[in-house]
Amino acid sequence: MNFRAILFDLDGTLIDQFTAIHRAFSRTLSKMGISEPSYNEVRRAVGGASEATMTKLIGSSRAKEAVSILRPIFEEEMLNELTCLPYVERGLERITKRKISCAILTNKYGPHARSACKHLGLSKYFQFILGAGDTNWKKPEPQLTQLALRKIGLSSTETIYVGDSPYDYETAKKSNLSCHLVATGTHSFDELSKLEAQSTHQCFKSLIDHLMQPNHPS
Repeated sequence: MNFRAILFDLDGTLIDQFTAIHRAFSRTLSKMGISEPSYNEVRRAVGGASEATMTKLIGSSRAKEAVSILRPIFEEEMLNELTCLPYVERGLERITKRKISCAILTNKYGPHARSACKHLGLSKYFQFILGAGDTNWKKPEPQLTQLALRKIGLSSTETIYVGDSPYDYETAKKSNLSCHLVATGTHSFDELSKLEAQSTHQCFKSLIDHLMQPNHPS
């Protein structure tokens, strides 16, 4: 292996919080007098920060208003039916046993991301969890990724990025990180395979088996 650290996306990569996300968005839009979105509509819209998701669902004119209503509602819902995706905890154990540094780089609101990881017992695997609101930047802005690299203390050639969406691919590409994708979130394996990631996988176990190969070409 010629990488020493992994930056992870969170939603759809490590955790499944889509039920709570859908409920919170539905309650928010209902409160605003807007038709509730379907589960699949919300799932497909997630990937950027909350305002970007709202913009996809209802347009830009009321997106900021919607996010201000969403946050306290989401805090009521956020731990309901929250789960790790299959093999994630075992995979993180395998990675950290190899002395590979791990951190989370997400567009989920930072305090919510940290609460989710704490609730699931995942925080111990990560040096830090960096999310929306923690800085002035969001993925795929390279300034955010460069900050994460400085915090983890390694260069882009020593670090890889793991995610589940084209947003994650762009995040890695803009900072010259190798990118590895898993089709466990908002996009299918076929969709992700059209990107030029270093590898694309149906599940997290496949990703970890690939990364843990001796002399893995990151």
